[in-house]
Amino acid sequence: MPCLIGVLYQLTGDARWLAEPYTVTPTLGFESHDDGGLPAERVAEVRDAAFAAIMEWSTGTPVAHPSPNGAELVKLMSAVMGEPVTEKYVPLAAEQLGFAPFVADDVTDQCADTGFSVIVVGAGFSGLAAAVHLKRAGIPFRVLERNDHVGGTWYEANYPGARVDVPNDLYSYSFFPREWSQNFAQPDEIRQYIDDVIAHFGLAPHIETSVSVEGAEWDADASAWAVKINSGNGSETVRCSALITAAGLHNTPNIPQFPGMDEFSGQVLHSARWSPETDLRGKKVAVVGAGASAMQVVCAIADDVEQMVVVQREPHWTTPNEQYYRKQSPARHWLYRNVPFYRAWFRFRLYWIYTERNYPALRVDPKAAEKGRLVSGLNDAYRRNLTAYLRAQLEGREDLIEKSLPKYPPFGKRLLMDNGWFATLRRPNVSLVAEGVDHLTENGLVTDSGETFDVDILILCTGFQQQRYLYPMELRGRDGVELRESWSDDNARAYLGITAPGFPNLFFLYGPNTNPPGGSWLTVAEAQVRYVVEMLTEMVRDDLATVEVREEPFEAYNRELDDTNNAMVYAMDGVESYYRNSTGRVVTNSPWAVPDYFARTSALNLADYEVSPRTD
Repeated sequence: MPCLIGVLYQLTGDARWLAEPYTVTPTLGFESHDDGGLPAERVAEVRDAAFAAIMEWSTGTPVAHPSPNGAELVKLMSAVMGEPVTEKYVPLAAEQLGFAPFVADDVTDQCADTGFSVIVVGAGFSGLAAAVHLKRAGIPFRVLERNDHVGGTWYEANYPGARVDVPNDLYSYSFFPREWSQNFAQPDEIRQYIDDVIAHFGLAPHIETSVSVEGAEWDADASAWAVKINSGNGSETVRCSALITAAGLHNTPNIPQFPGMDEFSGQVLHSARWSPETDLRGKKVAVVGAGASAMQVVCAIADDVEQMVVVQREPHWTTPNEQYYRKQSPARHWLYRNVPFYRAWFRFRLYWIYTERNYPALRVDPKAAEKGRLVSGLNDAYRRNLTAYLRAQLEGREDLIEKSLPKYPPFGKRLLMDNGWFATLRRPNVSLVAEGVDHLTENGLVTDSGETFDVDILILCTGFQQQRYLYPMELRGRDGVELRESWSDDNARAYLGITAPGFPNLFFLYGPNTNPPGGSWLTVAEAQVRYVVEMLTEMVRDDLATVEVREEPFEAYNRELDDTNNAMVYAMDGVESYYRNSTGRVVTNSPWAVPDYFARTSALNLADYEVSPRTD
């Protein structure tokens, strides 16, 4: 119903559908809410009117409002969600829903005159989005991928139970929709989607796999990057005018070196380096970690293993989601294909529910303690509801409740979805240990308290080295300064998360402090790619040799960013996660709501940069 109301208004221009008695109610949690909370007679009215409008459109009646914007779009978004949506969402929604899509300027002829070229490091979602828009702009480019196939994280995600934790109708490019078989797709389907993107946009001639970028050095005389690569042909150096890194946040696995690891005779696997030949049937297994990948692995293999111990350093807040395992219906796909704007409004509803709905709960009320609250009224409400859900799922198992109930506030770490986790913990062949690993023996694992478990296979769900951006690449900018040395290894900073002083013509995708506070990374990725491609087309059009962010806007941005991050729940004392580096600074997360970051990257301002013209 909410989506059909959006369709009805756009097709007919009749504003009565945006008001009482057709006002839908807000969605609670992640429920389907297909009827929008409307009584049956109103549902029937909306369906009948939508049917008539769609049939008239199909016979040639023009669309009344094909590209809503401004106040009109505000009213329309609010009606579709059943709650107020402010004007700050207009630019983001207009672009993401296809009402005002990003179209890069075509600078093909100018590139031919100047020899301007780009290298993109990584063929995951961010790198391929850059490739799509670089090709549309007519800028020559190469995409270099270290794996033998494209896909980045999703090519490497082969562990049992792996699936995306954002609905795929949102976790996909706005400019390349797909009819997904499930709400939360598994890696094979995501990999097929990526292959289809490459085929549809003709990107294959630009992509080189099994090519590792070891580093790059800025050549000031030539105003170019000399990029050192390694492939089956050995090492060589290639050159480009601009360098885009799209290596991603979840790039280099974090593999702990427990005492006794060399003595352990069993198999050791990291979730990001899974061996498909692994046979878990009848085996005694230890899983280290209790985050997103651990939850997926544990639930997927519990039927096969003889015994499994889950070694949990700290529990995560977990929410129910009835959509997690559901398949998408043929009816939804038919609507996508045949009803204009329906898919757009379905995507917007997912965006709102999975992104904007939670954001206010991440902000700490500075007067919370005075009001008798821990974080804020909203965050505390989440805590009560999630606690009640956990207790209901683990009723009668006080031992598991004590181990599974987090002590930190919700959203201190990423909120996880219950994929059967609590039910799996109750199984007789599964044990949960709420402590660390002291050491390994030849045939087992010993916890901090001295408890010993026989182990045939050790599975490490220990995440990635997210704080060490671009590790192990070595990038040297002006005067030979190495990028990660300037970042003190784990203290990366960038302007807009995209570029840094001293490194001309170098742009990061999924760079420092750009992990969104919720929802789909691809929404942010598209904003970053637009910013970078607009910068590159500006360079070509204005015949610029270099662009380099100035120290003043760089420092001002990062001061504001740190101040804002420090007011978020994940920066509170006692909350530990991969978001923070060795000094406690938040280095991965953006504190901005997604439309606020979108606005910052929508206004390309060359006054923030030192620019130099081409001289040849």
